[in-house]
Amino acid sequence: MPESILLQILTVIGDEIARMWWFFLLSVVLVGVIKGYRLDLRLRDYVNRAGSYGIVLAVGVGMVSPLCACGILPVVISLAMLGTPLAPLIALLVTSPIMGPDALLLTYSGLGLKWAVLKFLGAGVLGLSAGLVVQALVRQGFLAGDQVTLRPVHREDGTLASAYEIGSANGVAVRTMTIVPRASRLRFICDRTLDAALFVGKYLLLAIVLEALIVTLVPLSWITLLVGQKSFVSVLLAGLIGLPLPTNQIPIIPILAGLLERGIDHGAALTLLMAGPVSSLPAILALWGMFRRRVVLVYLGVSLGGAVLLGWGYQLFS
Repeated sequence: MPESILLQILTVIGDEIARMWWFFLLSVVLVGVIKGYRLDLRLRDYVNRAGSYGIVLAVGVGMVSPLCACGILPVVISLAMLGTPLAPLIALLVTSPIMGPDALLLTYSGLGLKWAVLKFLGAGVLGLSAGLVVQALVRQGFLAGDQVTLRPVHREDGTLASAYEIGSANGVAVRTMTIVPRASRLRFICDRTLDAALFVGKYLLLAIVLEALIVTLVPLSWITLLVGQKSFVSVLLAGLIGLPLPTNQIPIIPILAGLLERGIDHGAALTLLMAGPVSSLPAILALWGMFRRRVVLVYLGVSLGGAVLLGWGYQLFS
C-alpha cells in the first residue's frame, strides 16, 4: 500500500477517534449506570405484565436497553419462557438492535443531530409497526398458538434456568458473561462500564477502520452507481446490502459516516441505518432456533420492509 494512502487512512482513523472518544466514554458510563441500578431489568419485568400496552412498553424497553440483536436474545428467551405474548417480543427484537442510549449518543457524535433524531424516530416506528403487525397476524390465526420452539429448562430446585442454559439445551447460542456480585454499587457500575467499553470499543474501532477504508479506497463511482441516486432502487439495494452486514447499532455509525462522505443517497442511508442492525445474520440464525419459521419470516419482512418504507418516505418528503 502506498505511503500516501496509508497516511490518509490513519488520518481518518485519528480524526474519528478524536471526535468520538468522549461520547464513547459518556455512552459506556450511561450503560454502567443503567445496569447498576437495574433499570433495564425493571422495565423488562413490566413488559410481561403490561397487557394491551405491552407493545408500547416493549418498544420503550428496546429504546433504553443497550443491547444489540444478539445481546437482546437472553432477554427474549427469559420473557418467552414467562409466557409473554408474541407481539411485544417481536417489537422488542426489532427496536433494541437499532436503538439504545449509547447508540444515540454515538450517532449524534458520528453523524450529527439530524441522524440521531432519525434513528430515534425510525426505531420507534419500526418497533411499533412490527408489534402491531404481529398482533394482527395472531388475531387472524396466521401466528396463533405457541410459536416458540424453545422448551423450558428447570434446575433441581424447580426454578427456571437462565436464558444461557435454556438456549444451550435447545441448541441456540446465546452470548453471556459472568456477573460478579459487588457489595458496592459504585464498584458494580464500574465493572459494567468496563464490560460495555470493551464490548462496544472493539466493534467501534473496527468500524472506524472500515470507514477509513471506504473513504480512502472505495471509488465514488461505485457508491453513485449502487446507492448514490435518489431513486426507489437505491433504497431497495441499501436494504439488501444491510441484510448480510454483521453490524449492530454501534458499528453502523462510522460505516455510514464513510458512505455519506462518499455520496450515498440519504434515503438509502436511512434504510441502511435501520436494516443493518436489525438483520444481523447471527441473530437471525438464533431466532430460527427459537421460533417457528413463519415468525422469523414475518420478523424479517416487517423489519426490512419497514426500513425500506422509511427510506422511501425520507426520499419523498426531504
